[in-house]
Amino acid sequence: MTTIQSNQRLTSPNPKPLCQIVGFACLTGFILDILVMTFPLQLGNLAWRVGFLQQLGDRSIILLFGIALLMYGVIDFTPWRKRLAFICLGLGVAFILSSILMISDGFALRERAVIEINAQQDQMQTQIQKVKENPKLVPQITPEKLQQASQTVVSQAESAKQNAQTGTFKTSFSGFGNLLVVGLALIGLGQYGIRPSRF
Repeated sequence: MTTIQSNQRLTSPNPKPLCQIVGFACLTGFILDILVMTFPLQLGNLAWRVGFLQQLGDRSIILLFGIALLMYGVIDFTPWRKRLAFICLGLGVAFILSSILMISDGFALRERAVIEINAQQDQMQTQIQKVKENPKLVPQITPEKLQQASQTVVSQAESAKQNAQTGTFKTSFSGFGNLLVVGLALIGLGQYGIRPSRF
């Protein structure tokens, strides 16, 4: 009975190759996702950049999970572990810088949205003013209806501005948080991989 139990302990499978397989699968899936999201590349387009960084932040946990599994899978191979650790450090810094860019672009996108809403509001108010000055253009519209239309334009513009500010704040803060946390975790993983082995 004791011999059978000790043989079972000796032949238990090594989990490290399994971690390597799952780690490679996670990294491959992450890279393919990022490549698909990247095209068509529009780095100068503010809205595209914010959307890309948001999606990158949302998917970054797969990258972190894959690298952590791969690190565990190669923990016994010092050269591979150190290479992977330096990659983690580089990616961590890139993610932290991306989180700062996400906040900056989010504020710029919010300001742009407010400017566009103001321009549309001014254009509609100008059209209403033209009708007020020349009632013969649209004779069936009364001054009361024009006043109501003007108030509707103002309230809709304010609502649109509020929605734009809230939406961009949520998107920016969420993306910033994801990118920053994963960046810090990757730096921690890199530091863990660089330190000497204790076997």
